[in-house]
Amino acid sequence: MDSRPQPSPASAPGDEEGASEVRLLRIALEIMDSLLAAVSSPDPVHTLASKMGSICRGASVIYALDGEILASSGGAPSQLIWNEVAASSQPELALEIGRWHVLTRRVSLQAGIHVIAIATRSPDLLSEMGGVLLDTSERLLGAVHGIQYGAALRDRRDNEQLIASLHDGILPSREHRFWSRIAQFGFTAYLPLRAVEFEPIDGGVSTESDVGRLVARARADGIPLLIMLSRPDMDSPAMVSAILPATEAASRWLNLMAEHYLVGVSAPFSSLVQVPGSVREAEKALGIARSWASIAERPERIGPVRIDEIDLSTWLLSHVDQQQLRTRIGITLAPVSAEPLRTTLLTYLALDQNVARTAEALFVHQNTVRYRLGSIEQAMGASLDSAPALANLVLALHQELVPYRSKWNTAPPT
Repeated sequence: MDSRPQPSPASAPGDEEGASEVRLLRIALEIMDSLLAAVSSPDPVHTLASKMGSICRGASVIYALDGEILASSGGAPSQLIWNEVAASSQPELALEIGRWHVLTRRVSLQAGIHVIAIATRSPDLLSEMGGVLLDTSERLLGAVHGIQYGAALRDRRDNEQLIASLHDGILPSREHRFWSRIAQFGFTAYLPLRAVEFEPIDGGVSTESDVGRLVARARADGIPLLIMLSRPDMDSPAMVSAILPATEAASRWLNLMAEHYLVGVSAPFSSLVQVPGSVREAEKALGIARSWASIAERPERIGPVRIDEIDLSTWLLSHVDQQQLRTRIGITLAPVSAEPLRTTLLTYLALDQNVARTAEALFVHQNTVRYRLGSIEQAMGASLDSAPALANLVLALHQELVPYRSKWNTAPPT
């Protein structure tokens, strides 16, 4: 019998390598099991970041492509980490920042490029499980974004179908059913609503990106919103149409949006049967905003035009044939169309017929203003103290008076 010592199973060739693979598989399974719980949490991205930081006994950060921190956990120097990522074109980095050992990876998701970073003060731990942790986190983050993206698409489609149906008009007998559907988007049933029309303030055509931007801002500010890209007719440019609650919070949100969009708003309404008529009101209000913006020095200061808050003159002028209106305005103002009479008259009316303020605004003597006003009265054949004559001039100059009065911080003409 051969009495030489036989190799034990533990020292057999390949056993050590097999044990290492088993250990890595066990680590991968434990990481996967721990991170899977994040997928079903109410806030999966933040939960995922928290569990990643816990597993590596350190910290984790999930960045957007512009460096915005979407979620983080732990006390790692997130800004210093991002500075290193931004300065490199490598998809993966291994860094040492102070006592922190860091691994980062760029990942491509439905929402764009993101960066995952994990950091720990134990280099051995990072060496052992860092790659597995990043691999698993990347897959689960992709799954989370895929689920959220699919849900967002379905939500957007249902939202557009609902507002399109309301724009087309519904039967009174179906109103209760539609209120139930609206409530699914965060609205409180049977409370007043407003129809809104948006148009880029720079005069461009509305696109789906405008819809996405407004949806994101509304979601961030907690404003329920039905929204779609629409055209009043085939020859008209696209506009963004929306319905939102007639609340103070929604009103403040519209004020903010008016810094980037021309905004036309209907009067409040409580019956969904009124939606088509309210949409026409919002379109009319948008037309008023458009006309004011065309001659305003700072269109972003116009603010939302709410049809129920405009003065009587504006309301009347918005309901007549615009071509005929321009013709009548030209005839009315023809006697005072020459300068400096026209500018003097416009400034005088914008500043509440105040001679001193008009002189100050025009950098002339008050007597010069009085002389010009006398010339205007002579050209018009009527006194500026005459109510009918003054009303005609205010109506004729109304479109120009609104931005002028905004410039001098005075109330709109009535």
